[in-house]
Amino acid sequence: MEEKHFLEQLGEDLARKLGEAIWAFAKIEWLTYEYIKRLSSEDILYLVGDQNFKPRLKILAKLVEKFGTEASPIEKAKVLISRAEKLSDQRNAIVHNPWQIYVDFEKSDFVTEIYKYTNRQRRFSIEDIESFSREAETVAQNLKAELEALSKSLNRTRDDGAARRLVSR
Repeated sequence: MEEKHFLEQLGEDLARKLGEAIWAFAKIEWLTYEYIKRLSSEDILYLVGDQNFKPRLKILAKLVEKFGTEASPIEKAKVLISRAEKLSDQRNAIVHNPWQIYVDFEKSDFVTEIYKYTNRQRRFSIEDIESFSREAETVAQNLKAELEALSKSLNRTRDDGAARRLVSR
């Protein structure tokens, strides 16, 4: 089998890693829609479903604060929402900036990375993208667990209220 050219292999590796990063973050995006719907008593998703990620994240944070009854899931969810917001900035930099290939003459090394033309300090190697994907997966998994705990707590509260209303009739 013929060995692939360096740039061809790099392109395939980058495409796979970018796809993994986008997929990992998409799980967090889905959680904002799903739990805005579950934690709201109104059809709020109809009103805010077309909002960008950060405004949806703020709405989700407010719902967590408003409806949460157990301190631990509330605090954990708030920390995870904050981590998701930071990840969104990284995701945007990774997704919306071109991949650069150049020679670093000071280090006599071939460099491949993503960086913003307007902020060359903000750089992402393939390893950085892999790290981003792992963190996004972890945040998505943990955020889902905390939001699910809050959703179940809210449903118990709603069920108790409905039962009290039925008994008082």
